[in-house]
Amino acid sequence: MDSSSQRKPGVAQRAFAIVLSRLPAVNNRPGLISFLIDSAEGGNSRPGTLTDAALRGRLAHFDAHSANEIAGVRKALSADNGSAIVYESWPALDSCLRFWYGFVGSQIRPIESACEACGALNRGAVGGAVGESFLRLCGCGQVSRITVPNHLPLPGATTR
Repeated sequence: MDSSSQRKPGVAQRAFAIVLSRLPAVNNRPGLISFLIDSAEGGNSRPGTLTDAALRGRLAHFDAHSANEIAGVRKALSADNGSAIVYESWPALDSCLRFWYGFVGSQIRPIESACEACGALNRGAVGGAVGESFLRLCGCGQVSRITVPNHLPLPGATTR
């Protein structure tokens, strides 16, 4: 990332590959985007899931990616199972992970919901802006609209 808050003179930068994949659509609406930060030094990091808006915010934040690169990523991710890889330079893996998982305004947060049809508890972690909605498909086939809460859920609590 090219940022005065992240780059320090004399500190070596490492390139990290962020592997992006479009998850299948739900009710003709684009699926969420999964990402994985790949590091040659420590293998793969834990995966994350983002809304389109959350991904755009991360890619545009430090102007590390050109408009043409972002447009290419969006085009590659426009179809189900589309994929793209972007590269970013960071001083260390932990700073890259903090940025991608803790992005202000759309940090990766646990989201739980109970299926209205079968009652199954669906859990996941999604990066999205507070109040942003997306669709989630339950194993029973029921589609639910999930809204990103303005707080982290309490253990055992559900959101709808």
